[in-house]
Amino acid sequence: MEKNTKNINSEQAMKHLTKPGNIGRMNDPDGAAFVKGQCGDTMEMYLIIEQEKIKEILFTTDGCGITTACGSVTTELVKGKSIKEALGISPANVIDVLGDYLGSDPHCAILAVITLHKALADYLLRNKE
Repeated sequence: MEKNTKNINSEQAMKHLTKPGNIGRMNDPDGAAFVKGQCGDTMEMYLIIEQEKIKEILFTTDGCGITTACGSVTTELVKGKSIKEALGISPANVIDVLGDYLGSDPHCAILAVITLHKALADYLLRNKE
């Protein structure tokens, strides 16, 4: 059974590595963030929030394929989720999907999740009552 889980994760990882999703910029998002990672890669993330759920999420990066895959995984993990659920996402969740493809340094996963959290914070600050 463990082998099946590894195969599923490998298939998911390959999808994000070869055909990453949710790439693009957004005009007039409800929340947005720009973060420069420790390796020099940058990531931007844009959110549309409706009824406290992430309806749409896009990202861009100037980073490598692994950074792009981490952005893709992160956006897939939170699309349709509540803000509270999205704030619970950690780099470990991204690493669980990409596994061995990520290598020994999780900085790309950290960059993607920090960018998500900053975009959520931007949304929350804009909509503070």
